[in-house]
Amino acid sequence: MALAGRIWRLLSGLDRQVRAYSAALRGIDAATADIASSVRLTPRERSVLALLSQGLTAGAIARRLDIAERTVHKHLERCYAKLGVTDRLSAVLHAQRLGLVGAA
Repeated sequence: MALAGRIWRLLSGLDRQVRAYSAALRGIDAATADIASSVRLTPRERSVLALLSQGLTAGAIARRLDIAERTVHKHLERCYAKLGVTDRLSAVLHAQRLGLVGAA
C-alpha cells in the first residue's frame, strides 16, 4: 500500500506537469503580452530563472552565481509569486511563453 501511495503521488505530479506543458504550448496572445510587460522580475531573478530553464538545480545555480542555495530558493519563491505559478516547470514554461527567458 505504501508503494502504491508513492506511485500515485508521482503519477499525479506528472499529470500536473503535462497539463502545464500543454497549456504552455497554446501560444502567446495579446493578453499574454500585456502580462509579460507587467511582470517585474529583478535582474537577479531573471538570471536565476534563466539558469533554471537550462535545467540547473538550485545548488548548481548557487555555485554558478556565487550565492547561497537558500538565496536561490528565495529568488525562485519571488519568481513564482510574480508569475503566479507554484512549481519549477510551470515557472519556466510561463516565463518562456512570456518571452522572459529563451527556450531551451
